[in-house]
Amino acid sequence: MRLFVALDIPQNAAAYIADVQQRLRQDVVADRWQPLYNLHLTLHFLGDVPESLIPFICEDMDIVSAIINPFSLKVGGFGAFPHAEHPRVLWLGLRGQTNPLKQLHLLLGKRFDLHDGLSYDRKRYRPHITLARGPHVQEGGLPLQEWNERYLAIDPPHWQARHVHLFQSELKPEGAVHTVIHTSTFDKEHCKKQAVPE
Repeated sequence: MRLFVALDIPQNAAAYIADVQQRLRQDVVADRWQPLYNLHLTLHFLGDVPESLIPFICEDMDIVSAIINPFSLKVGGFGAFPHAEHPRVLWLGLRGQTNPLKQLHLLLGKRFDLHDGLSYDRKRYRPHITLARGPHVQEGGLPLQEWNERYLAIDPPHWQARHVHLFQSELKPEGAVHTVIHTSTFDKEHCKKQAVPE
């Protein structure tokens, strides 16, 4: 099964992000614009996972979520990978209480390391929402700061993150279909196991 772990992005924030992308498309050419339906904030993309590992992944999520308090996030500014001068990916970042988000990512990775046959991206985590791949640049690169001022609200949508989900992703001719197969709730009292293995 093709799996990833992610947070929900609520409808008001998703609509805001889609509006920013739509206005940006009038000024910028890109090889591919990211479809924004079923929008989510990915923590770990796990790829093809044997079904036998799914109960362990769900347990890992429950253990880690038990020691993470709910936290507040909001849509941040523009960014690019690897950088604005020669970008391959154009994205919007996240602001607010990003330290618990990064801790959640780190602790989940430590749990996933315990399982043979489970792989994930070990690069430094930069929480982001992809807008476009292969944006075309003029001399001097992408004007990210100018776009922040032109396209983004002074007070963008913010929300409380209370759950993390395990999604199954099925690739179909009409596009990927994402289905939640497990949900863990932050700071749930019934589970206070040790999150970091010795």
